[in-house]
Amino acid sequence: MTSVKKVVIIGAGNGGVVAANQLAKSEGVKITVIDKSPFHVYQPGLVDMLFDEKITSDSIRKETRTLLYKNIDFVQKKVIKADIQNHEVVTDDGNRIGYDYLIISPGVTEKNKFGFPPWHDIESITKIRDSMGDLNGKNVVVGYYGLIKCPAAPFEISFMLKRKYPKAKVTLLNPVSQPPKLQVPMANLLGQTAKEMGIQVKRGFKLSEVKDNLMVSEEGEKVQFDYGIIDSPIKVHKEFEDLSDSTGLIPTDKFSLEFKDFDNVFVIGDATNITFPPKTGAMAHFEAVYVSKSILSDINGQEKTKFDGRAMCAVYAGINKGMLVYMDYEKSTAQGRNLAYYVSKKMFMSLYWASLTGSINSLLEGLSSAFATKAIPAN
Repeated sequence: MTSVKKVVIIGAGNGGVVAANQLAKSEGVKITVIDKSPFHVYQPGLVDMLFDEKITSDSIRKETRTLLYKNIDFVQKKVIKADIQNHEVVTDDGNRIGYDYLIISPGVTEKNKFGFPPWHDIESITKIRDSMGDLNGKNVVVGYYGLIKCPAAPFEISFMLKRKYPKAKVTLLNPVSQPPKLQVPMANLLGQTAKEMGIQVKRGFKLSEVKDNLMVSEEGEKVQFDYGIIDSPIKVHKEFEDLSDSTGLIPTDKFSLEFKDFDNVFVIGDATNITFPPKTGAMAHFEAVYVSKSILSDINGQEKTKFDGRAMCAVYAGINKGMLVYMDYEKSTAQGRNLAYYVSKKMFMSLYWASLTGSINSLLEGLSSAFATKAIPAN
């Protein structure tokens, strides 16, 4: 009789929940998900919440337990250590939970150098929304420095600001002078939208100092602002720093999603040191599906496949316009700037919860495959 294999998943975000529910469909696997929060947040909805007061925290979050299959154990505790050598996860109450397979998906935090509120959690978004007031006629600067979750997000927020405050002077600070080849189709559409909306984009502006309502670049260029929304570089939480590399993230083989040379430890979501394609919820979803299949293949003695890096991202791209970006490790495409993609992104706020349970996996796979055929090789 085959013994039951224990799979422990750290983190109940997009990747963690999808992986757990995928594995729960198979027999012979005992799954434990550990997360300190009782809630799961639909993170793309934070942008909607920032600009639409009708969207509350309850609109974009649900209790994690309700999103997991009933045969999954959910432990609401803080993980203080992933003890890879001893095949255990340690929680803040001193409990040590053993595993045969470990999926690390704890999300990330920010290296906040300049004190601007982040925009990746409900509390911070609420603070930003409450502090904005009427920005018409004011100098509003949006930007980022270092490696962030999604390079399209600052553009998206700039577009939403200009839509809500048409008389505001919006400037976008982009530290990247030239986008990587993989991101060129997306960058071209985003740049076109910014130009049409009257948003000034300063490429190659690497923020080094903020003082007296001035943002100063490493080269000494100064931009005046009345209100700023600045995203900070990401890093893993301190509990996982012992696993991280010089990037502040966890080294992950991009084809197997394994941690270093441990074939039973996987990393998915924002915590991986995979930076291209950029980090998106869809990439975490596809990573989770891949890892769950990989674990089951290993248990059943079957050959493993390679992860192709597929990722999708829907972006608000103007007034009542949206675009859809597809990337994988080799090619990319950006489609749209039309009403259809705008409506699709709005609708996905409801469909998202179904994506966690796997009930629309075939739809997501079909969409990604369709856009993959339109993608152009980066080289």
